[in-house]
Amino acid sequence: MKTKNLITVLIFGKTFFIGVLIGIVNCVPVIAQDIHFSQFDETPLQVNPANAGVHHDIRIITNYKNQWQSVGSPYKTFALSAEVKLLKKKKQKLGLGIDFFNDKAGDSQMGTNQANLSLSGIIPINAKSLLSGGLMCGFAQRSMTSGKLSWGNQYNGMDYDANLPTGETSSVSNYTFLDLGAGIQYSYGTNEMYISANNARKINIGVSVFHPHQPAYSYYGDKSEKLHMKLVFHGDAAIGIKNTNLILKPSYIIFLQGATKEITPGMTFQYVLQEGSKYTGNKKPAAFSLGTYYRAKDAFIARAKFEYSNYALGFSYDINLSKLKTVTSARGGFEISLRFIAPGAFGKGNSRARI
Repeated sequence: MKTKNLITVLIFGKTFFIGVLIGIVNCVPVIAQDIHFSQFDETPLQVNPANAGVHHDIRIITNYKNQWQSVGSPYKTFALSAEVKLLKKKKQKLGLGIDFFNDKAGDSQMGTNQANLSLSGIIPINAKSLLSGGLMCGFAQRSMTSGKLSWGNQYNGMDYDANLPTGETSSVSNYTFLDLGAGIQYSYGTNEMYISANNARKINIGVSVFHPHQPAYSYYGDKSEKLHMKLVFHGDAAIGIKNTNLILKPSYIIFLQGATKEITPGMTFQYVLQEGSKYTGNKKPAAFSLGTYYRAKDAFIARAKFEYSNYALGFSYDINLSKLKTVTSARGGFEISLRFIAPGAFGKGNSRARI
């Protein structure tokens, strides 16, 4: 049985790293239409609706990203998501998730407000594996203001004159559209474990699609301008180093949207500071993580996370590596995440550590 389990881990570990290598070999400059967070593991519903309710009974996450502050008007993105597992006493379970994000960019405050509802089905394959599939339906509103913008026609040859006509079409209007998505995910994991053993393995591999209907995407009512369909390939693993407090967590994500690609592989090192007390609950489990990621030809990402009991606080910073670095002085932007999960990340108040 031990040999069989080891073979299973090796097979899925090989699949995981093949996915990473494919992404690195095909990396191209990153210019995506959709929002993205550097802490993609803390935006599970935006990655794949099949994530809803899979790994926790309850999960609530809020995210904030501030980007390009050094260039001028920054890009600011706020997100909030919540998930719950349903039919917990049944063999086959359901997951329900909702998420919302607000994105504002530049002087025009061009942005998006979007709310999504995700529903997943969770089917155990055996004691260590499960398959989940999810559907997402959302409603989005795009808006912008032109009051703070300046145009070439407003320069009189010597100076800028805001009273001059812009020469631009004045019929810019806000618009709304229906959004759709779907995904599938495979999860493998050995049982929860004591730190004194720390030999468990967990792997998740998934693929999802967003905007398959390619909704119209124009402030001027031009129906020929479409929001490109987006494909997402993602994977992560947790590998406990036997007889230590250290857990290795490699992961990757690949976005394909229209002519653009975004590939981000990396590794996080998690150190379990203490286990929770097994009987009294007075001693809460805690862990600290450090990680580095590389968004191909765009940015180097440094990440840190502190987990205590049911809560986690994450921070990341993008160091710009693209041609824009001459303007940004390599300063990309920072991101913060706050998470609550139940049961806790290290088991239900006992001394076992859940990866």
